[in-house]
Amino acid sequence: MKILFIPVLMLIMVLCSVFVIPGPGINAYADAGEDKILELDINRSVGIAISNSFELKEIMAREDVYSLVIDESFREYFPSVTFTYMQTDEVRIRETDSRESRLSVNTEFLVYDGGKRSLNYDIAKLNALVATNDYRIALNRLIMDVRTAYLNLLNLKDTITIYRMTLDMGNMQLEFIRREYELGDATKLAVMEIEAKIKEVELSLKEAIDGYESSLKQFKLLLRIDWRIPVEITGDVNRDFVFIPPGKIDENEMISLAVRKRKEIESSRVKSEISRKNMEIAESYYIPNVSMGLNYSLSGEEFPPREKGWGINVKLSTGIFGNTAGGGTGYTESGNENSRAFSRDASVNVMDNMQYKRIIAESRIDSAKSDDEQKVTEESIAVEVVNTCQGMKNAWEMIEISGRRVELYNSQLEIEKLKADMGESRRYDLVEKEIEWSKAAVALLDAKIKYLVSISALEIATGSDSGFIKNYLQGKGENEYTGPDTKDQNK
Repeated sequence: MKILFIPVLMLIMVLCSVFVIPGPGINAYADAGEDKILELDINRSVGIAISNSFELKEIMAREDVYSLVIDESFREYFPSVTFTYMQTDEVRIRETDSRESRLSVNTEFLVYDGGKRSLNYDIAKLNALVATNDYRIALNRLIMDVRTAYLNLLNLKDTITIYRMTLDMGNMQLEFIRREYELGDATKLAVMEIEAKIKEVELSLKEAIDGYESSLKQFKLLLRIDWRIPVEITGDVNRDFVFIPPGKIDENEMISLAVRKRKEIESSRVKSEISRKNMEIAESYYIPNVSMGLNYSLSGEEFPPREKGWGINVKLSTGIFGNTAGGGTGYTESGNENSRAFSRDASVNVMDNMQYKRIIAESRIDSAKSDDEQKVTEESIAVEVVNTCQGMKNAWEMIEISGRRVELYNSQLEIEKLKADMGESRRYDLVEKEIEWSKAAVALLDAKIKYLVSISALEIATGSDSGFIKNYLQGKGENEYTGPDTKDQNK
């Protein structure tokens, strides 16, 4: 009876777990089906782009490689050590067979090489510094690209808002004119004129929406996120950013700051130094290498061998035009000091180093090219800073001009609305003023975005952190811009 009861009880428990307890995958599928919108502001966008950038990861890995190269170059300062074991069994016909075992350790130390080791070690450290600078350069370039793309999206997003506001007001006027037409107070032509203007606004709105969707896909690609993830660009041009007149910005001060802080200039100087050191190595091909070697050995017919031996030698090698010459001398003792030997040798390899002239010529060309690139880099960065400062000033002038236009159209809209309500003006004129206001508001928005992009570009051009230009201008006593908001119509 107990044997039958246990399986029945287990079956009941399994059925209860199936029908009563919900499966763990149900909620998981439900959660996965919900579209979670990824909200992105300018700082979060930059952070995601940096985290997902393979280029930055590659440069960081390259830094580790150059660190290994430094270790390899430093290893050249230490002697080489070789351990050797050898056993020889010789079988002779009609003679006694022989066997020999030998254990030896050999070491060789480079005494003099004309400073080539030091130059190679310096070059390895300089290459590591260039790799570090490459990371900073790539990081700044990525930050600039992300900021520009984000501000462009913000521009398109606010442009869509402006056109929608204009379209709503246009539809309102269209509804009014249709009612007036039904009452006989307006003509069919007046209705058609307003409908045509509304179609114009609808086309502008569609172009802005299409541009926003296309730019958003490119922005996702820049951030290395899945294009299917729903994204919302958060932020407000007038609320989240500060607009300060750039009139007191000093171009020479900005250039001086860029020369001190830009990693491109430091890298160009380092590359020039690397080329100079490579030229020194090439031109010192004739300087001899002098090395000293020591060896100690145990030999004998039995294992482990017991006959002691040791030796010392000095070697010299050098390049003579296209030839390589070498020689050395040595002293050895073996057989437990029962045998001594002195040795001398010399050799010349004829025309085995004919590439030395080409290497010298190439190193001189590279050195001159690096010096020229250093000058060009400094000049190009100075020009970049000047152009960016000028772009900031031009964008600011456009902000002031567009701001005055928006204020003017706000006043005109107020008057046109009153005149249209009193029947002293056509609805068409009011709709046309609405469209002109939207164009002025979009122009003001474009000028503000260009100004923000110029600020970001100047911070990158001077090698400064985000927010530097704002603090710099505030320190000069400049006040914030208090012009009209592109999203407000005083009607």
